[in-house]
Formats: sequence, C-alpha cells, structure tokens
Amino acid sequence: MILNQLKSQDIKNIVIFVCDSLRWDYTPISILDKGISIKTVASSLYTASSFPSIISGLYPPKTGVHTWEDLLPRNIRGILEFNGYNSSLWCETTWTDLPPNESDIHRILGNPKGVSLENIEQPFIYVEDDKGGHCPYGIPSGEYMGGGCPEFFKEYGKKGREELIMQYKKGIKQSIGQFKKRIEILEDKGLIQNTLIIFTSDHGELLGEYGGLTYHNRPPCPELVYVPTVFIHPLLKTNKVNNNIIRHVDFYPTIASIINKKISYKVDGVDLTSESFHSIGLSFRFGGYFKARSKIENWMRYEASSVWDFHGGHIFHELGKFRALSFFFYKILIQKHPRFNFMRENLKKNPSKKYIEYKKALKHLSSPHIRYLEPHFSEYTAKEFINNYLKESLEFRERIRIKNSINKLIKKGNW
Repeated sequence: MILNQLKSQDIKNIVIFVCDSLRWDYTPISILDKGISIKTVASSLYTASSFPSIISGLYPPKTGVHTWEDLLPRNIRGILEFNGYNSSLWCETTWTDLPPNESDIHRILGNPKGVSLENIEQPFIYVEDDKGGHCPYGIPSGEYMGGGCPEFFKEYGKKGREELIMQYKKGIKQSIGQFKKRIEILEDKGLIQNTLIIFTSDHGELLGEYGGLTYHNRPPCPELVYVPTVFIHPLLKTNKVNNNIIRHVDFYPTIASIINKKISYKVDGVDLTSESFHSIGLSFRFGGYFKARSKIENWMRYEASSVWDFHGGHIFHELGKFRALSFFFYKILIQKHPRFNFMRENLKKNPSKKYIEYKKALKHLSSPHIRYLEPHFSEYTAKEFINNYLKESLEFRERIRIKNSINKLIKKGNW
C-alpha cells in the first residue's frame, strides 16, 4: 500500500516515462531519490513484448504479443483506453527513421496518438518511450534504429567492456536529461500537484556478462529482468523500498485506482494503493525477434520462462539440450548473428579464452534450469507457478478470441 495517500488527492494526469534498456543496478541515484523507488520485474526482455504488458496489466502469454508482428487485442489496451482521458504514446528519441505515430510500437498497441507533453490537454495519460540505454549507447538519436547496433558492438568488442559500460552510462545520462525536461514542462504548466509521474524501464541490458553477451532479448537474468520504477509526486517522500518488488503488470490496476476508474478485465497485477506487495513476478521470452520464417527457425526458436523475487530467480529454457546447442552454434558460427559481435571481437584479443567464454554463454542461453542469486523459493515452486499461469493463459486467450469474434460480427451487422 505504498501509494494509498494518493487516493485522497486530485490526480488528473499520469506520465509514464520509459527509459529503454535501463537495468536496476545502473539507475542513477538522482532518479531513485526523486520519489518512491522499487525494484521491478520486467514482464519480458524486449520492447515488443514488455510494452503491451505495461499497458494491459497482463503478462505476454495473455497479451499474445511475443514479436514485432503481433498485435495487442483492442479489448485489453488498459492504460490507453480510459474513457474521458486523452492518451498519448510519444517517441521523440526512438524510431526516428519513421514518421510520428507510425512506429512498430504504435502499431502493436493499436496506433494511439502521439501528442507531446507540451500540447496534450488535461486529463491525460502520457506514455513516452525514450532511447535510454538502448544501443548504440550515447549516439545521437538520428542514428538510432538505422542498423547501428551490429557495428556498434563490433567496434566496442575491440575497445573492451569498460569502454562499453562508459558509453552505456552516457546514454543513460542523456535519457535522464530528457526526463528532467518533462518535469520542467509539468512545472511550467502548473501540473505537478495533480500529476503522478512514473519513471521505469521496459527491460534491462547485458554489458558483456556471461561470456561476453550484450544487448537484451535473452537470456532471462538479473541484468535484463530487474528494472527500476520510481513513483514521483510532491506528496510522496523519497523512499527506496527494500526486500520487495513490483511488476510491470501492477501499473494498470494501480493507475486505474488512483484516477478512480474501473479495470475492464481480470489483470495479473495488483493495485498498489490498497494491496500488499506481491512477492513474486514472472518474466517470459517466447519466439524470435520476428515470427519464424522457416521450419528450421521455428524448431530452434528461443523460449524461456522465469520467476523472480527481490533476492533472485529461477529460469527454465524450453528448447531441450539438442535444440539449444543447435540454436547456439547456428547463431554464433553459421549465421554470425550481430548480437554476438561484441563477444566475437572481444575474444579475438584473447583467443585462449574462447572455449571458456563460449561455454559460459551456452550455459546461460540453454541450460534447462538456472538459479540466479538467492531466490527465497524453490525450483519446484517456480515451475508450478509457471505451469499454472500458462494453463490459465490458454483459457484467457480463448475468451479473448471469442469476444473479438463476437465484436467483429456486431460491427459487420451480422449479430
């Protein structure tokens, strides 16, 4: 019940600033000290599947969004569908190679309007996807999403991990500058008192850990799953919450409660204004970056589920050992996937470590079960939690499918 004092306030507006690829352990103190800061379990490991979870209050198995080619169903677009509220998805520093409001994340979320914070009218729900710690780190926004990541990691593989980390911090610093501008806009418009600001991230980032892995997307690990959330409002005193977590799926029911709106379906999250912390969070990664385009790619597609508390987590890979080995060596040696550019270039300086580092990376990308840190629950409990959730998800997706079919018939006048 960390936000219960806000229910008595006249909160008209919500600002959610998503600092892309910001991991919990690299969150600047200046941000953590702005409000109530809490370690958060990201619902997935990259933007396409994490953003729909932030918006809907549901984990990816229920949203059905696992790749850039999936779409969030209309009847579960929670935060963006509040009646009487102006909604905006703003992407000023991301997707700069595409026209405004035509990014892939807009398409996945049903093409919400993109209105700047200066121009949006009250009451509003404003969500911003900022470049944050996304590769290429600290590079001007005009070069973002232009194929720069593969060459960036190749270059920094030659420079080394320390240089990579310094550049990552530079990217985060630039994003914090953007966030401070948003606060200044709210102050200039006199909206600070009636606006709840939520600073968070969609997933973390690997910086050469586990044999030289970089980027995000896989595997589920503390560096990718743990992200920050900071709730900021004049009424909220600075407080770093310890020994507890929240989840992306908690945002929708919490925001609905604060602005006195009913949630329109059963969510996976809890209302942080009236309920205790949930001790466990889930994170999923199903399928490739895009849907598999061949039987071989489909056979080797990456699948992992994980369960986390404040202290650590258990992850489970679904490929099986033979498919996992095939996936790893296909990506590393045959396809020479760009995500491994840092690893390849870094090991050229010390080829004697190649076997050790490849073995380490393979373990984290394919082991049937891995325990990270010291979770306060067993492997068996984690597996049971995942199995029960996936079973529940199948039933939920079927109800959504039937409801959507009925809505289409009504719209066509055939009902």
